[in-house]
Amino acid sequence: MTKPSRPVQTVMAGGFRTAYVEAGDPQRDTVVLIHDGGFGTTAELCWGPVIDALSKDFHVVAPELLGWGGTDKAVFLDRSPYAARIVHIAAFCQALDIDRAHFVGASFGGSLLLRALVEPGSPWPVDRAVSISGTGGPFRVPEGIAALADYEPSLEAAEKMTRLIVRSTEGLDDHIRRRHENSLIPGHWESLMAPRLSNPAVQRQLPPDTFLDRMRELETPLLLVEGRYDTLLETGWSKKLTDLAPGATAVEVDYSHEPNIEAPEETSRMIAAFLHNGTV
Repeated sequence: MTKPSRPVQTVMAGGFRTAYVEAGDPQRDTVVLIHDGGFGTTAELCWGPVIDALSKDFHVVAPELLGWGGTDKAVFLDRSPYAARIVHIAAFCQALDIDRAHFVGASFGGSLLLRALVEPGSPWPVDRAVSISGTGGPFRVPEGIAALADYEPSLEAAEKMTRLIVRSTEGLDDHIRRRHENSLIPGHWESLMAPRLSNPAVQRQLPPDTFLDRMRELETPLLLVEGRYDTLLETGWSKKLTDLAPGATAVEVDYSHEPNIEAPEETSRMIAAFLHNGTV
């Protein structure tokens, strides 16, 4: 399998072997990057060039979530996909003595970040936050949800998966190959598919979701990045969230679901500007 451009380190966090990449001067402000939830993604695949750019001004740490990359392939079938991972990343920050940091999430990682921001007790040590195409769960297009879940490892499937998050896959042959290779890591595909199992003898009843109500109480400086050509989310989702959390800022960019992959240099400049002074 393709080796990443920087070494992958590991730490025990909450009892789980957790892989992460690190770059930049530890004496600078820390930025924690939370990757997306696509099949075959890793911290490096999601954030590689962004890590390079941000590490010039920040200390950057990018963990791999439960189920992805070199992190344990743990599955919880009695709770939401957010719950255990919020606890896991909180433990990761404690393991690395991160007591205050900026956080940036893409897609599922952005949603995970928003969920952590409104979780009682503020489990993550967030100073400023950026969510790229992460809505917290609402405003997703049903057809997009189905398409992202339709993955049986192959180069063709990896190309299709990548095509869902960028306007064009031209020039992304290596990215697609690495996504396919990452999706073959033992336990990865299984851990992402397992939550879709449903006991035929029990009708699953989900508890009420108070996420949007809790967004009204959010005080953390937050930037929401919406792609104008994103077909996976409802148009205008970022404004709907800023209407709930007036302290949040929304910006539209001329890209698709993951500008961090499609236009990493421009995305890095936007992230850095917001983290430095709250503007874009």
